[in-house]
Amino acid sequence: MSANYKGKYEIVTADDNLPGKVTLYEKAGRDCFTNRHWHKNLEIDYIVRGCMWTNMNGVDKDLYDGDYMLINSEAVHQTCGKDPEDRVKYLVVLFSYNYIKAYFPDFDRYRLDPDKNEQARARVRDLLKAIVFEIENPSEFSKLKISCAMSQILMHLFTKCRVERETPLRDQPEEGSPEYINKAIDYIRTNYRERISLEDISSFVGLTPTYFSRFFKASTQKTFKNYLNLVRLENTLIDIQQNGMSETRASLENGFPSVKSFIAVFKSVYNCTPSEYVKVYQEEAPIAEIRKL
Repeated sequence: MSANYKGKYEIVTADDNLPGKVTLYEKAGRDCFTNRHWHKNLEIDYIVRGCMWTNMNGVDKDLYDGDYMLINSEAVHQTCGKDPEDRVKYLVVLFSYNYIKAYFPDFDRYRLDPDKNEQARARVRDLLKAIVFEIENPSEFSKLKISCAMSQILMHLFTKCRVERETPLRDQPEEGSPEYINKAIDYIRTNYRERISLEDISSFVGLTPTYFSRFFKASTQKTFKNYLNLVRLENTLIDIQQNGMSETRASLENGFPSVKSFIAVFKSVYNCTPSEYVKVYQEEAPIAEIRKL
């Protein structure tokens, strides 16, 4: 993993039937501001009209009409319109990390540099223009055309613009590497209220989903899903007992998809319903099983 992550980690979900996510924006410069953040996904920001200030890994750059910036996996970056009043129209293309890894397993060994091949850089720009056209002029096969354009962009970048990283990202941890588990646990305890998939957390840690599952279970004696549910259960129970919340509100606010799923997890741990449990423990319960986390 990269040594420095001075920014917020961002989870990116793919659009249906696309190898990532595409969004066309048009807004005032001040509204283009993003805080410093990073993600495992490959990103391209393409300026259709206007001027955008960007910063990637501490390097400032201004983008104008027709310019684009490629943001490699794990690069810390942020953006803002150059002039707070002027409107900026720009396309953001995010390629799914897991989609890339499925077709290019060695992806973590490389970074992509469009400046390495001018012909490829120009071709990528043409494909970005084509994506903008399909978004603005939707037709029966627009999603298919966008998907094809995204795949062609990846092909040009992978075949003509890749540069081997000085420090490749490891696909799996070395024996006895606690930083991976600590990173995963910190992430769960920070984001348990949100929807977290195995793909999300394995991507964040920098491991394949299959290896992460085995490594997490071996290190914690719990599956990722069980651990996540126990963290949610602990916080839901605190809100019910200490903050007087209803079971429905507390369970939904702490990441359970429904009160029914909360009760099912609760019964699997305590062999009783939450209502029965609270009747026995009017004050803060020992929640011994949960505290083993």
